Amino acid sequence: MSSTQHAKGSQSGLPPDIEQLNEQGPTAAQVDEYLSSKILHPYYGGDQSLEKTQTRANDNDIPQIQVSPLQGQFLSVLVKSINAERVLEIGTLAGYSTSFLSKALPSHGRIDTLELNPHHARVAQENFLESDLFPFPKIHIGPALDTLKKLKIPEEGPYDLVFIDANKDQILDYFLESLGLVRKGGVIVVDNAVRRGKIIPSAQNDPDTNVEGLRKLYDWIEKDKGETVLSTGIQTVGSKQWDGFVIATKLV
Repeated sequence: MSSTQHAKGSQSGLPPDIEQLNEQGPTAAQVDEYLSSKILHPYYGGDQSLEKTQTRANDNDIPQIQVSPLQGQFLSVLVKSINAERVLEIGTLAGYSTSFLSKALPSHGRIDTLELNPHHARVAQENFLESDLFPFPKIHIGPALDTLKKLKIPEEGPYDLVFIDANKDQILDYFLESLGLVRKGGVIVVDNAVRRGKIIPSAQNDPDTNVEGLRKLYDWIEKDKGETVLSTGIQTVGSKQWDGFVIATKLV
């Protein structure tokens, strides 16, 4: 199998080497189901209001590209592990991931979420009310980059965590603007950062603006040489197939 074929992955959405190993075993989605049955917290990933959130999104023709319950609960763990009080989210969609971020914050916390599409923002607002979130997320409607350039550091202090789950063609711009809004020691999480392996150079013959945007982010991190951020990349498989996160902490 050529490296290009490897980068594109298989029709199952899994890396070919993993798929071959598991031909006679459980699928990644089945393992996700097992882990969900054991790990999801009733207030976080196991919260029944999330089903209503997703139903409302489906009824309003919003794309089903939200994080999985396990991935959402991972965000909750991150927020709590760094004792975050202020969170910024780029890409609200129907507010599914926003719920995990909000619930992990203390009652005096703050969460701002940026959404381009007014229809998505309206559905998200309805979901926030349905879920009775507190602190209640503030939705900023408009192009995310424009909003980021105008957004000021909260009076209480810089953001502790930024979650970026938006169009990847501008991902480097979002990342750099976020660096100016997050505190030293704060965390930036970028979702969908592997794209079924298409990020690697062998996949360059498959042009994709999202992939090209991610490569620009990786190139910037490489050139930074660890002076501004300490970063890692994590591949994921499961119900959301083959993808991953970039997680960075601000050093200066």
